[in-house]
Amino acid sequence: MTKRLIEEWLPIAEIGEESMRERRSMTALPPIYYLHVWWARRPLVASRAAVLASLLPADADRATFKHMLGIHGDPVASRKRIDAAKREGERFDGEAYTYKRAFTYHPNEKEEFWLLEETQKLGIEKPSVLDPTSGGGAIPFEALRLGCNTYANDINPVAVLVQKATYEWPSAFGPAVIAEFRRLADEFVRRREERLSSYYPLEPSPDCISTNYLWARTIHCPYCAGKVPLSPNWKLAPDGTGVRVLPQLGTGPGDGSRHCRFEIVASAKEQSENTVKGGDATCPYPDCGRVIDGDQVKAQAQAGGMGEQLFAVVFKKQVITGYTKSTNKKTSSAKIKWERGYRAPQPEDNNGAAIDAALSEKLPEWEALDLVPNEAIDGPVNYERGHIMYGMNKWRDFFAPRQLLLLGTCVEAFRELAQESADGAGVTSEVTRASLGYVALSIDTLVNYNSRSCRWDSTILRVRSVFDKHGFGFVASYAEMAALVDGIGCDWAIDKNFRCITEIVELLNTSRVSMPDAGPLFASETVCSPKSNNASVVVSCGSGDSLSHLESGGVDVVVIDRPTTIT
Repeated sequence: MTKRLIEEWLPIAEIGEESMRERRSMTALPPIYYLHVWWARRPLVASRAAVLASLLPADADRATFKHMLGIHGDPVASRKRIDAAKREGERFDGEAYTYKRAFTYHPNEKEEFWLLEETQKLGIEKPSVLDPTSGGGAIPFEALRLGCNTYANDINPVAVLVQKATYEWPSAFGPAVIAEFRRLADEFVRRREERLSSYYPLEPSPDCISTNYLWARTIHCPYCAGKVPLSPNWKLAPDGTGVRVLPQLGTGPGDGSRHCRFEIVASAKEQSENTVKGGDATCPYPDCGRVIDGDQVKAQAQAGGMGEQLFAVVFKKQVITGYTKSTNKKTSSAKIKWERGYRAPQPEDNNGAAIDAALSEKLPEWEALDLVPNEAIDGPVNYERGHIMYGMNKWRDFFAPRQLLLLGTCVEAFRELAQESADGAGVTSEVTRASLGYVALSIDTLVNYNSRSCRWDSTILRVRSVFDKHGFGFVASYAEMAALVDGIGCDWAIDKNFRCITEIVELLNTSRVSMPDAGPLFASETVCSPKSNNASVVVSCGSGDSLSHLESGGVDVVVIDRPTTIT
């Protein structure tokens, strides 16, 4: 067999720098990174290099190869200039690199024909590429962008769904899926507002909007009976803003009504000491102050004695910074900006009774329809330290009552939209089916950012996701999103995916084409064909060692990022 380019040469330094450049800006990542959480995201430029170099003969023109990758200059030299400037304390005027990031480049028609000519020398009429363990889909995504017939597979159904949303649906429907997703999402938001608005109290000041609620898990001190709010620290912001715990002593040790209030302070020295460290808790009441062993904390939690207490509300405040200049003072308008603020809880924030009543009414129906995660957490899942040891035995235990009400309502509204989208024969158009998939992924984002495992990051001032670490760790104090604020919560999740789909369609550079009826939204195997390069896509869900739908000799190249073996 003729040697391939990847066996003889690769511009490793340039590909490495472009791969780092691709990920360097957290505000301008490739869109496939933020459509849905996935751990093993591979750089697009490295994925394209692996596919292209595996298809080309060893004597293929190397300059054309690099240009097809999107490397249109010397990224290594540019990086050296940047590092040298940093050492000298200098700044660049304009762009440090001479060209856009490589992953944004789409090979032109001349380059696509060149690839076909080179592969035909190897007896390949139309290149076909397989990734049998494709995970987040970077390799199939780039194979498709190169005009190859693409086969993708993964044993994990979540990965397969992410891949369908990443390249199958955008390549099949193009801009049409963006418009349909927006239509369905707007209706979804309307129903959410209608059903949930009363469970998120308005801020006391009319020019303020709450954005986050910060909660501490609680236990009772076994020595003085006081309720102990657990938090590894009471820091809210890097400027020193934080929380002072105000213990209410009642009649003294043994009084079961002993509890803590909170106040917001402006400096670190005014903040209270942490009440939990290394699993052990410390009683904050000055007439006690004893250390509560971690085993006692876990024992209370496992016995159902762990509660939670709101200790701060994050809000944004509308501030007038000036007025626009106008010859007519009556037509001048105020310049508005939003500033973040923090306040201690107030009695109006305590609407737990209304939330509990709503859940009591809804949960029997939701459980019967499988709308909430009521399954027991399987013991051998390797995450016992994070939740089972703290009394979280069902998946729904990851959600506080209002979070569970929010997510159950979201799934309920989603199912209604799915049912109403079908015609009289129960058939839903393929573009609507795909758009509903994007709505479902938006709900998934809410799950990831709105649970008892989400913490408040006092450095970057936002909620960290469940998968801040790779596992379901117990969090002593957690942050809840205010789900109904414009641009936050549900709106943020939907807008993020809307922007993501738009950018993916642009990267794929495709137009809408017809698709055969594919059956269920999540069929085990579907096919689509991007119009721009007449390439087909097959996405399957199963073991990578038994792809029975592939014909013998039907794949020219297998490109794989070998998954980690788990024993």
